[in-house]
Amino acid sequence: MPAVQKQVTDISNNLKLAVQVLSQEILFSKLLKQLASVTPRNATLTNLSISDTQKGVDITAQTANYDAATQLQINLADPKNQIFAKADIITINCGSTVGIRYPCTVNIRALFAANNPFLFINDKKAGS
Repeated sequence: MPAVQKQVTDISNNLKLAVQVLSQEILFSKLLKQLASVTPRNATLTNLSISDTQKGVDITAQTANYDAATQLQINLADPKNQIFAKADIITINCGSTVGIRYPCTVNIRALFAANNPFLFINDKKAGS
């Protein structure tokens, strides 16, 4: 009986590990759709990466001006969007505007809301 009990324990531990890993997985296809819907007209997302803690993302965007950069941050932080609990601007850098449509680069660190629909464990028709 001890061998069977060990197998059951191993299976149980593996299942717990699988649930733990999946709980940190982001549904990127649904997240990207929602991010696109909150991105201002005069901004374009250029990079999205999971932060070290996997409880959020680092977002980089090119914007037409400083106002568009701050509007993106405001939109991301809006609780009605069901994406993030918090979105902080890390940097905004604006260069020469001569002949450049999006001369500003904004970096934002955003932490997922606790019950956001963009993690596998919370998936409840994300972005719908």
